[in-house]
Amino acid sequence: MILNISFIIALFSILPSEIPNGKTIIENSIQFHDPNNNWQNLQAQLNFVETRPNGDDRHTSVYIDNMRGNFCSTQEVKKMHVQRHIKNDSCFYNIDEYEELTNSEIEEYKLNDERSFFIRNYYLYLWGMPMKLNDEGTHFSKTAKLTKFDNKSAYEVKVWYEEKTGSDTWFFYFDPENFAMIGYRFYHDVSKNDGEYILLKENELVFGLQIPKSRSWYTHTDSTFLGTDILESFNDLHHTHF
Repeated sequence: MILNISFIIALFSILPSEIPNGKTIIENSIQFHDPNNNWQNLQAQLNFVETRPNGDDRHTSVYIDNMRGNFCSTQEVKKMHVQRHIKNDSCFYNIDEYEELTNSEIEEYKLNDERSFFIRNYYLYLWGMPMKLNDEGTHFSKTAKLTKFDNKSAYEVKVWYEEKTGSDTWFFYFDPENFAMIGYRFYHDVSKNDGEYILLKENELVFGLQIPKSRSWYTHTDSTFLGTDILESFNDLHHTHF
């Protein structure tokens, strides 16, 4: 009888408490990261240092004007400052403030609309999480589960997108205590265990938003380290091209 009681106690001790559904977890996480709904009208300059193994650090600044839907990125490439501007979904470019660019420069620095929209979506998607999970075309599992991520207890919510939005399958992880996002992973094909997982560290208060200070990327197949993106500083938005 004592053995049976011990077994029951042990069993219930490992059962998680009632787990909120996926929608509730995401809503609570957005409340943690953006309690005053500042993301949708954010106007800011974010400055990053992006490290890569066996490569030089890359310095990138992004100019976000969510109020008017404008975006600009500046990257230091071969000691040149390459700028991409997107205003009203129209792209234009300059290098070290020169706008008259040669065909070879345009080709060398991939100054085309497809690449520019990709860069815009990349930075807004990743640095706008979890608020971007409210975007149209986003679907998430109604049920969630309690699991381990980066050796921490975490709620896991599966997210996928309509075909026109994206084809990858994502899993997002949240601190069960305060619903802070602590990381995520994505797969092109879950059955192949491809894709990557991303660990988030710390949070920086940026104009009322709790934005992760750093993101470190690893492969699923063998946990190869791919690099870390670090939010180095931020400023008010002052950009003459908007």
